Amino acid sequence: MNEDNQVKDEEYAQYVVGMDAHSKKLAISIWECSNLWKPVLYKEIRCCAIADMEATYKRHVPEDSITIIESSTNSAMLKKRLEDIGFRAGIVRADIISDKEHKRKVRDIQDARNLAQAYIKGNIQGFIWVPSDLYADYRDIHFAHRDTVKEMTRTSNRIWSICSRKGYDLPIRSGATKGDSIRKMVEHLKISGFIKERLEMLVADYEFLLERKEKLEKFMAEAIIENDKMLALMQLPGFYYHAAFVITAIVEDAKRFSSAAKLTAYAGLSPMVNTSGEEEQKAMLKGGPGKPLDGEGRMDLKFYCCEAGQTVLNLCSKSDIGKWGWRMINRGKPKNKVCCAIGRKLITYAWHILRGDPTPNREGEDVFKRKMLRFYSVLGKQRMIELGYSTRADFASSMSARFYGHLPENIKAKE
Repeated sequence: MNEDNQVKDEEYAQYVVGMDAHSKKLAISIWECSNLWKPVLYKEIRCCAIADMEATYKRHVPEDSITIIESSTNSAMLKKRLEDIGFRAGIVRADIISDKEHKRKVRDIQDARNLAQAYIKGNIQGFIWVPSDLYADYRDIHFAHRDTVKEMTRTSNRIWSICSRKGYDLPIRSGATKGDSIRKMVEHLKISGFIKERLEMLVADYEFLLERKEKLEKFMAEAIIENDKMLALMQLPGFYYHAAFVITAIVEDAKRFSSAAKLTAYAGLSPMVNTSGEEEQKAMLKGGPGKPLDGEGRMDLKFYCCEAGQTVLNLCSKSDIGKWGWRMINRGKPKNKVCCAIGRKLITYAWHILRGDPTPNREGEDVFKRKMLRFYSVLGKQRMIELGYSTRADFASSMSARFYGHLPENIKAKE
């Protein structure tokens, strides 16, 4: 759970609780801090079942306390359960206490003590931000979609591998036509034996994953219809509904980032600079000291922003940001580096939109309408009729009026 650290101004608590959590068990160390210079160990519970956590807290932990939880897969759930029964809790990065003990001395209760001591001594500057329940669901949809696409790609590659190894001429198809093309190939070449069985199993897996992918995309589309922030992001060049959904789901509240640069760094789109020794001179000969990306940041945000950069260069070259990108390429900048730079600009624009600021560098109304016409087909005609839109044109006009109706004609016509 690597989220952007946000400094929390917590009220003073007389008791500090360090919690080391695992999948089934907890270790809890409670410290009385009426004198911050001399905290006193109040109570320790070395092994507590997670199922009994609420009862244990009500029995042994004073109400005027704050619990410090180390970041893990279930830390957000534990925090929510404690808050539901009236206890304050905060999640901290896992590396806060990584250097406190040698490996051979690692004990759960000692880690719990170290967490409490780190908070008491002021070594914890802030708590990890936790998404709301709704946006946690959005993230789960995104993760399920991402994993499904990965499995589809793996299954497709396995089909290609078998055909290539056996010398079969596999037509290049994708989506719903892929299974039909493979079945026709099997029938035409009269393939038999285990290879036929293997291809039929892989085709069935592929079609199952394709159906799941389409279902998840409908979940995304339903969420976008109900979320003005997601729809607003689709005004930006290169952003279709996938990017709008994922960026909003991951960021949720843009105000937790004090500046657009903070969000850019969080997405891993801040350029690297190496000016040590002779590296600067070598880098200048290769086009500049800034490298396009580093290895940090949210990979999902980085992926969709860079993909949007590619789309801007290939399909939105007449937009202001597209013209800027091609000017950079014509000056000798590598195309991939320019795509990253465009992605960085787009995530900056997204930060302003998610904060409620005026939309910077939006596409023209006609381009937005074309996106809405394509978006109409994701939910399907029947669902759109249920929502009150009889035709694709009605839906596109209604969505466009929400964001472009108040604008002057010269801005609405901008490409």
